[in-house]
Amino acid sequence: MLGYLRLEIARTVRDIRYVVLALVAPVGFYLLFAEIFSGKAGSPGSGGGLPASVEIMVAMATFGAMWGALSATAPRLARDRERGWLDALRLTPLAPAAVLGARICAGLLVSLPAVVAVGVTGRLAHGVQLTAGQWGLGLIALWLGTLPFVMLGIAIGTLTDSTTAYGVSMGLYFAFAALGGLWVPPANFPPALRQVAKALPSYNQADLGWQIAGHAAPTAASLLVLAAWTVGLAAIAYWAGARIRPAWTRTPSPPDPGATAVELSGIAKSYGDVQALAGLDLDIGRAAIVALLGPNGAGKTTAIRIMLGLLGPDRGRARLFGLSPSSAVAAGQVGAMLQDAELMSGVTVGSLLRFIGGLYPDPLDYQQTVKVTGLEPILNRRTDKLSTGQAQRARFAVALIGNPALLVLDEPTAGLDVQAQQVFWADLRSYQASGKTVLFSTHYLEEADQNAGRIVVIQSGHTVADGTPEQVRSAGGARKTVRFSWLGGAPAGLEALPGVTAMDVAGREVTLHTTDADATVWGLYGLRDHLSGLEVTGGGLREAFLALTAAH
Repeated sequence: MLGYLRLEIARTVRDIRYVVLALVAPVGFYLLFAEIFSGKAGSPGSGGGLPASVEIMVAMATFGAMWGALSATAPRLARDRERGWLDALRLTPLAPAAVLGARICAGLLVSLPAVVAVGVTGRLAHGVQLTAGQWGLGLIALWLGTLPFVMLGIAIGTLTDSTTAYGVSMGLYFAFAALGGLWVPPANFPPALRQVAKALPSYNQADLGWQIAGHAAPTAASLLVLAAWTVGLAAIAYWAGARIRPAWTRTPSPPDPGATAVELSGIAKSYGDVQALAGLDLDIGRAAIVALLGPNGAGKTTAIRIMLGLLGPDRGRARLFGLSPSSAVAAGQVGAMLQDAELMSGVTVGSLLRFIGGLYPDPLDYQQTVKVTGLEPILNRRTDKLSTGQAQRARFAVALIGNPALLVLDEPTAGLDVQAQQVFWADLRSYQASGKTVLFSTHYLEEADQNAGRIVVIQSGHTVADGTPEQVRSAGGARKTVRFSWLGGAPAGLEALPGVTAMDVAGREVTLHTTDADATVWGLYGLRDHLSGLEVTGGGLREAFLALTAAH
């Protein structure tokens, strides 16, 4: 949890909007308002006759703390969710409760500088005089009073997209400030509006500070209002989170040494009237490289998400090394690189990679992983400043560094140049040779043909071919070809040679499509004086793939 907390804090303080709205704006507004209202006493409703400089200091400290809490939670959580980082994080041994705890702590911690900055400004610029006890208690009260806004940010980030989350957070930020008496003392409000202010967390957070600065104890009413907002917003966030994700029970258990790496039994899943998977069965042994192929809409992504525990099946069972997917993940047995999951934004590549490696029981060496994945030049670069190819290599490193027994890769070479692809597959074959299992999904059929020992083709939610590349080509009826240059007159009678199913002629170039290349070549032996440049090519996986998926 501490490692993730450090990442959350680091990316928040790097955000210029946080610096402006949580630090610069509150200090600036304090200096402005304190100068305007210098010497005036506050109303009893907002601190019991406090000097204006003290009253405004507390109000602006609350103002800045509010934005610190909201900015560290709402837009970041929404962005992480819609860009897939939360899914990627759930596929590490880090418990979801630890992630939530880190977000709450980050929201509280990044709100603290605003309280301190405004307090220091009040002391230096206007000579605010409080006892050490008042400074300490006031700081703690205003800091902990930020908790409702942390929960509000989590609720907003769980329910909305990143653009909406930022807009809603900004709107509520200013609304709570205006209606909560942070800009105009509540005593100047009409009676009805004053009652509204007293029901808001912003007013009650500031009231804690006002009471302490006025040598009084915080009122029970303020504490109860803040507690009610905190509990209510936490309940909303919990409900929203439970609604958009399946149950995720993590029970770390040792894997069954005799179990297969992947076992999908009778998996069915529908989205409304659309059936994505129709009783899919799939077993993958250990120390294998398996390619999962299928056209768009065939069910590949759904199968992978169910396999990893990110999606619950309507029917059937998924097991990894004899464990439920969540338990296998918790035990550090799984690493994944999802096509639609981006890296955590706002942090450096090196810090993210070290954090992920520290979550696993037996990670790969950090320096070795960096070297293998070619990340040396970009370790200090922020993840949101990477090119497509660099981001792809970093995502692979994140999946690899935990040294998982099962590595699941979705479109792993997208964005990589040819040389990077060759290095990638060489590294992956070495990884598999160490006893690991690799499952990858790709639209590049040549990659599957050249690198997978087994290919599984699915269409319409069920398996249509399963075997070695050669077996899949044969199952798809992929024909071999015999090509040569014809030296005689017009070629005639070649269609009758053994195994030939079709013939193409382009000038002197003849191509015979055959189901038995050996028999066809022997049939050409008697015509050897009439041809040259004989070439035999095997049936392609692409041809077999198209035939298999079209037939279903």
